[in-house]
Amino acid sequence: MYRTRYTSALMVETFASSPIISINYEYLPVRWRTSFMSLRGGIGFLPGGGVNEFNINNGGGASFPVTATYNLLLNNLRKRIFNRVYVKCKSAPSRIASELFGETGLGYTFGAYPNGDIRHNSYFILGIRQQVIFDIPPHPRVLFLRANVTPSYSLGVFELRGGVSLGVSLK
Repeated sequence: MYRTRYTSALMVETFASSPIISINYEYLPVRWRTSFMSLRGGIGFLPGGGVNEFNINNGGGASFPVTATYNLLLNNLRKRIFNRVYVKCKSAPSRIASELFGETGLGYTFGAYPNGDIRHNSYFILGIRQQVIFDIPPHPRVLFLRANVTPSYSLGVFELRGGVSLGVSLK
């Protein structure tokens, strides 16, 4: 069983679901012993889209990424806690613990520019997620770092992209 059992988080993501940067809210609706499901939604920045058919420069725009992922614990935390408690005779796990998860899922990003140009982007997510819990009263906090590859499809073109995220738990 993993220790970083939060229900919501706030994260900053670059080059993954949003082409440049986005701020996302993450909610974990379902948690099991060694895995959890995650739903994320946010708002981000899009770079200038070039010149459209009317010779008008698009400038920067806004993106609205939405993702759903499944995360599976990769390191065997239960074995380490068992060894720590029974072999070394410690009564409680450490206040700082680290867990590694494999992450896979799907996402969609809606992009809008001020001149009315709209872009749709769907993608697959494959990555790793490192979570560190700081179990220090009054409330434990979880910091996490995600790195992923996001093959995407937009306007009949496949792209191979990747990104990183940094987040902190709220509850």
